[in-house]
Amino acid sequence: MPFFNRSADNISFKKHLRMLLCLLPILIAGCKTPDLKPGFMKKDPPAPAPAVLPEPVVDPSLTPRELLTARLINARKADSATPGLTVGKLIEFADRYLACDCANTRFAKAWRRIDGGYELSTNAGQVRPLRFMCSGSAEALECYLTEIDRGPHLPVLTERFMPGGDFIAFIYENGLSCPRVEPCPAPVPGITGQ
Repeated sequence: MPFFNRSADNISFKKHLRMLLCLLPILIAGCKTPDLKPGFMKKDPPAPAPAVLPEPVVDPSLTPRELLTARLINARKADSATPGLTVGKLIEFADRYLACDCANTRFAKAWRRIDGGYELSTNAGQVRPLRFMCSGSAEALECYLTEIDRGPHLPVLTERFMPGGDFIAFIYENGLSCPRVEPCPAPVPGITGQ
């Protein structure tokens, strides 16, 4: 008879080995390897990237903020009843004037910054883009409305080119009331900025 039972010992050995293998992850998880780096070499984990907000959609017809209070300095006739206006107030009267014929249509189509000022494309079919030349600080901005080209369809030059001061007076006078009931005029073909 053999000194010991090999098959019984072999089964017992396998059983103990299996138990040890099952306990090994628990033993390893409980023991943390020491961090031997000096403190100055330790790096903090990278900060999470900030959330990128989408760019706000800007309505191009909105008057730029600095122009809302910019004074128009075009000369007025001595007998003119037109008060001093800001660019914002002129656009308000122009909106009212255009709304007489074109309900739910704004006068301003799109503002564009140009060298020395702003250019305004309009929804008024008979008016080419308006140019405002401006100077001064944001708090005390002054603007001059340049001469307006009403388009080559007008053969008489005095009718085609309108001084900025006359345009301001016209818009002020016609933006106060709304006597007309005609439909919207059709845009004139060939006018740039439309």
